[in-house]
Amino acid sequence: MEKLDLNIPKLTKNEQTVLKKIIDQAKTPDLVMAQKMGVSQQAIFKIRHKLERVGIIKGYMPIIDFKKLGVEALAVVGIKFTSAVWEKYTEEELTARIQKIPEVIISYRIPESHISHLLVIGFRNMEQKDRYLMKLQSKYAKEIEVVHVYPFSVDRIIKENHIGLLNMILDNKNSLSNEFFLDK
Repeated sequence: MEKLDLNIPKLTKNEQTVLKKIIDQAKTPDLVMAQKMGVSQQAIFKIRHKLERVGIIKGYMPIIDFKKLGVEALAVVGIKFTSAVWEKYTEEELTARIQKIPEVIISYRIPESHISHLLVIGFRNMEQKDRYLMKLQSKYAKEIEVVHVYPFSVDRIIKENHIGLLNMILDNKNSLSNEFFLDK
């Protein structure tokens, strides 16, 4: 039997509806949501504030078109820090250092033996990506092992949102979809 996570706040139907609307379009004004739901603007404000206070909403981020800003290449990079790094830094210190790398868009700590971190890194072009990775492999060879590199153009991004997953969770669907896109 699956244990209930007591740290997950119980949301009312209205709170779930507001959260779904924020997920779908973060810039939707409270007044517009209130009118569509048939509640007061103040009620929407209170719900939004509660979702922020309990940490469900941590902020509002724009969806950026990387290409229009001159970022044309991305790379998913699996790295492994050497024992010298783990002896010198704590997990928290490494996390803080990774968070400060401007090229890193998102990073994950992977508790596996063959890689320690998975990074998505952005570059202006493939040439810049090559220079960056060569520097990692040469200058930091004693600290970092580059295990995997999967480069691709930002033109190849097919999906970059989590709306479907979040809506599935809010609708209390406990199982994953039994279908894959080929089944439809």
